[in-house]
Amino acid sequence: MDSIIAAKLISISSAFILSGYMLSPSQNTLPLLYPQPASVSTVLFRGVFNRGAALVIPVTALSVAASAYLVYASPAGSTERTLYAASGAVTFAMLPMTQVVMMPGIHRLMDLSNGEASAQQKAAASGEVLKLLKAWAAQNWVRVAMSGAGGLLGLYAMLLKKL
Repeated sequence: MDSIIAAKLISISSAFILSGYMLSPSQNTLPLLYPQPASVSTVLFRGVFNRGAALVIPVTALSVAASAYLVYASPAGSTERTLYAASGAVTFAMLPMTQVVMMPGIHRLMDLSNGEASAQQKAAASGEVLKLLKAWAAQNWVRVAMSGAGGLLGLYAMLLKKL
C-alpha cells in the first residue's frame, strides 16, 4: 500500500474514531452518574477518565503524526497541505485544551474519588460533584467537535484532489 494512502486512512479514520469514542461518555455514561452518590459517581468517573486517556492520547498522536506526514508529502503552498495541517492542529489541540480547561475539574473529581466519605457527602450536598460532572461532559463535547472537525478537514483535503 502506498504510504500516502495509508497516512490518509490513519489520519482521517483515527480522528473520527476519537470523536465517536469521546462522544460516548458525554452522551451515555456521565448522565447516568448525575443522580448517584458522590462515593459512586466520582469513583466511576475516575475509571471512565483513565480508560479514556489510555486510548485518546495514543490515537491522537497517531492521527497527528499521519497528518504531519501528509503535510510533508503535499505540495508546498497547496490547499491540500493547508487542510492536512489544520486537521492535525485541530485534532492535536484537544490535548492542551484538556490540560488547560478540563484538568482542574478532573483533579477535583479525582481527589473526591480518593477522599473520605464526609468530604464526598459535603461536595455532593453543595452540588459541587454534579456541577463538576456536567462541566466535564460539556467540555468533552468540545473535544468531540474538535476531533470530528479534524477528521472532516482531512476528508475534505483527500476529496479535494478528486473534485
